[in-house]
Amino acid sequence: MRVYEDSLALPNGNIIDDYTVVNMPNGVVIVATDCDGNLIVQYEYKYAIDKTILTLPSGGIDEGESTLVAAKRELLEETGYESDEIEVVRTLYEYPSKADHLIYIIRAKNAKKITEATHEFTENISPVILLSPNDKDYEGVFDTTYNVSAIALTLPNFLKKN
Repeated sequence: MRVYEDSLALPNGNIIDDYTVVNMPNGVVIVATDCDGNLIVQYEYKYAIDKTILTLPSGGIDEGESTLVAAKRELLEETGYESDEIEVVRTLYEYPSKADHLIYIIRAKNAKKITEATHEFTENISPVILLSPNDKDYEGVFDTTYNVSAIALTLPNFLKKN
């Protein structure tokens, strides 16, 4: 990640002398379901907001790594699940006013648990929670733009009331 300040001229001619930009690697957010259609989620502590929130498996794309390889790696590392039915659904800019990276929304179907999760030292992630499409105990708890966007694009019923 690199943070830098730049001077720029907007298309309308306005000049900004101290515009801050964050350059970071592209990432994946994986909307994965198991063979029973349950959504694979976890709680993860997020330092910047000092909260533990419900999240989808996600992570950065390593240099030279393809998007789908990164998604499979992140799904396996964070959850212990793997899927052979995986595709890119959409590519989104997370915060194009200040950051230049892309978020790839990935859909993984019929994921199977094959091993235990292997979290990085810098991660504080709970064991996997399987959400049924009929379980509304978790309604309204997805509170990050990338998680809500990913679910809305792939499994919108998980965001709706019965």
